[in-house]
Amino acid sequence: MLRERSWLAVGGAVVTLAVAMTLQATTPPPEALAKKNPIPQARRVPVIVELFTSEGCDSCPPADELLSSFDRDQPIPGVEIIAMEEHVDYWDDAAWRDPYSSRALTTRQNDYGRQFRIDDIYTPQAVINGQFQVLGSDPRLVRDAITRAAKGAKATVDVEFQSVSVARVKVDHIPADAGLCDVMLAVTENKLVTSVTGGENRGRKLLHTGVVRSLVSLGRITPDSPASYTMHLRFKPNWKRDNLKYVVLVQDRASRKILGATAVTP
Repeated sequence: MLRERSWLAVGGAVVTLAVAMTLQATTPPPEALAKKNPIPQARRVPVIVELFTSEGCDSCPPADELLSSFDRDQPIPGVEIIAMEEHVDYWDDAAWRDPYSSRALTTRQNDYGRQFRIDDIYTPQAVINGQFQVLGSDPRLVRDAITRAAKGAKATVDVEFQSVSVARVKVDHIPADAGLCDVMLAVTENKLVTSVTGGENRGRKLLHTGVVRSLVSLGRITPDSPASYTMHLRFKPNWKRDNLKYVVLVQDRASRKILGATAVTP
């Protein structure tokens, strides 16, 4: 993760916003109120699905396709499924090296393995909101875990872009029973295609959704210390900006439960 910091600068500071309100002496007509104050739409509950996968694993493409379908179709009412396809590096060898693989993501999967008391990590593994782990290619198991993870109190995470390269992140309403939490920023990219020329998937064209290009920490917070951050964003030349998403998530350091999240496009 530390090697990513050279191209993504993050500055953290708590900001207090003062809102000035002016009162009008006259009452606007009902039609004006209707235009200014539309009925608010119910906010969907964000659920993070982390798929640990590899292009060197021939059982992973079905899981990659399943994650893509959940991201595209959003099949669970009231839930926003946020896809994070995380490519590990322990499948890399002389026959094929996954171009999206990362030792940092392998470390993240190992951390989950210890939390779930799994002797051997594996692919394709889906971790849902840091709470549940299931076989990533099983639609029923993944869907059931997403539905369960959507229940319960959630922190609110809001991102507002102030320019193409500067954004503000605000985190609030962290559940009271949470401990010290990490606020993490992931940059993900859709519509990535690889023609594999070696290894178990030789000769296949693989399509990827939500590939994690970067995952860094913005800071740490507790339930009694909501915070705001300013992010100064830079991009690597081989990333396609139109296909990027920024995922901000709040994760309890002890339980690894993801307490809140949001995904926005630049």
